Amino acid sequence: MRGALSTALAIWAAGCVATPAPPANSPKAASAASAPAAPPSAPPAPLATHAPSHEHEDEPDDGEEPLDPDPAAPEVEPQPRAPHPLEGKSAREIAADFARDPTSIGSISLGRPSAGGLLNGVQMPRGSGWTVMDPAHAWGTRETVDYLVKAITLVRTRFPDSHDVYVGHISARRGGALRPHVSHQAGRDVDLSYFYNDDSARWYRRATEANLDRARTWAFVRALVTDTDVELILIDRALQGLLSEHALSVGEDPAWVQSLFHGTPGAQRPLIFHAKGHATHLHVRFYNPIAQESASRAHQTLAAHGYANAATAFATHRARPGETLGMLAKKYGTTVREIQLANGLKNTRIRTKQVYRIPRRDTLGRPVLVRIPPRRLPPSGAGKSAARER
Repeated sequence: MRGALSTALAIWAAGCVATPAPPANSPKAASAASAPAAPPSAPPAPLATHAPSHEHEDEPDDGEEPLDPDPAAPEVEPQPRAPHPLEGKSAREIAADFARDPTSIGSISLGRPSAGGLLNGVQMPRGSGWTVMDPAHAWGTRETVDYLVKAITLVRTRFPDSHDVYVGHISARRGGALRPHVSHQAGRDVDLSYFYNDDSARWYRRATEANLDRARTWAFVRALVTDTDVELILIDRALQGLLSEHALSVGEDPAWVQSLFHGTPGAQRPLIFHAKGHATHLHVRFYNPIAQESASRAHQTLAAHGYANAATAFATHRARPGETLGMLAKKYGTTVREIQLANGLKNTRIRTKQVYRIPRRDTLGRPVLVRIPPRRLPPSGAGKSAARER
């Protein structure tokens, strides 16, 4: 029962509903050029424009709830970290720095992944080993981008002949709602391709027992877990079984593998969860020790400049007989146009029993300092054969 609850919370918190990006050979899908942090010219936009997909209407409409470890689990000590860049600075000093140069306070992840924003974002750069499918919506915090580059590079070092990882959406340049997702708002979520064992690798290809490159995909997941600050990974349940089986076959510690996919009762929740629609890509959410804490340290300044006041969250509504978009807009305090945009509707007709996303104005509130758990590392010496794989 406890495991089922953890899984439900994770899927609810992730809020990933992906859409295929343009083909890799289209101009929009060209690898993004390395870009500096985006100057904060305005508070996060309520809705980033991106053509929604109707292919995923049956996927979960995942709102945002805190994803906490099992409440019965003992608390863990925070991982030792270097001093925060804003350590020792007063609110007045931070305000002065921001006034001189807003980018000087670094990337900031505002609010929640499903009701948030991004300040001083960094665009996923062009690089060897990955292809950015939609550069305009591949903005993250500095930490998120660095984590992605590190994990992909580790796989490429082990398997030099690997095909590119296809990088889907991270966030819009200033964060905020990004259709058709519920999450991807705060620069900490990213959609990534699997590795495939034939020559037809492409973005949004469904991974199966026949085409999944277990060795490379497991190396990728392992790097994300051990070398970055992962909060959760969404992977289709059938693929989880293939990866778990492979991990054990190459000598990974069984208890550690169990903790990743199923958690440890009374001690740890899983890091890898199932969510419908994730056989075509995996969804990763990172903790950002710096960017999340910066939101708290700079809150007074950000609030004064309008960056910490409003966000777009989503409710879900199953249409009943006789209801109209106008009725839904009135009920939820939004507009017909915003409901249309959130659901990719070209007209005002709605279908009975269809579930619709309803954008709602939310407040970011005062950020709370996040306890970043230690990275979940395998026992010393485990997985040596995995490390030697070529």
